[in-house]
Amino acid sequence: MVSNIWVAAADNQRKIVENYIESGQFSANSKDPNGYTPIHAAASYGHIQLLEYLVKDKNGDVNIQDAEGDTPLHHVEDLKTAKFLVETLKADYKLKNNDGLTAAQYIEEDDEFPDVAEYLKHLIHDEPEAATAEEEQANEFLSSLPIPGTIDGHEIRYTMENDTDGAGSEQKLTDAELEERRKKIQAILESENPEEALRDLVKNAVHEGMSQFKQQTEEELPSAKKRKD
Repeated sequence: MVSNIWVAAADNQRKIVENYIESGQFSANSKDPNGYTPIHAAASYGHIQLLEYLVKDKNGDVNIQDAEGDTPLHHVEDLKTAKFLVETLKADYKLKNNDGLTAAQYIEEDDEFPDVAEYLKHLIHDEPEAATAEEEQANEFLSSLPIPGTIDGHEIRYTMENDTDGAGSEQKLTDAELEERRKKIQAILESENPEEALRDLVKNAVHEGMSQFKQQTEEELPSAKKRKD
């Protein structure tokens, strides 16, 4: 005779599991003294249809952790169930237990189910590298800049250009100059008011550009004295 919902889930006794849940005394997320849930039991023994019922039909947490921090994915013993948890139920394969181990590391450490460990390792390896905090801050600043166009009679546009000398030939920045620019940008990102610092940077660049343009125009145009002559 099945003694409780966790044993019933391990034995794939779905009707008994349903009766326990329908009684209102238990749920898909009910934990035993060790934090073990019916979802852990179903995952450990590869009962896919029961997993679907617990997670999809009864709002079970596919990433629920037991007393040791293990998720149901940490207890999977076959590749088919692992794929179902990740690809269908969207289990988070990056979650770590109390020992700081992901499901892939935990399973690999036991060295009993190499195909499962290899599958989970490939998921992490093939995942696009997450943006660094610095890159995320830079993206936030870019998204906060005005949209290109005409605002209050001023045209706003952004371009990527190489620095050039007075003759117009390309002048490459030295490593030291590139590092100096990187430090300036980093200082802006880490300042107490980065948005204001960014506005000041843009304002100074505009003023500098206007000054250079004015100087160049004055040099190219004939002087007033020459025009009178």
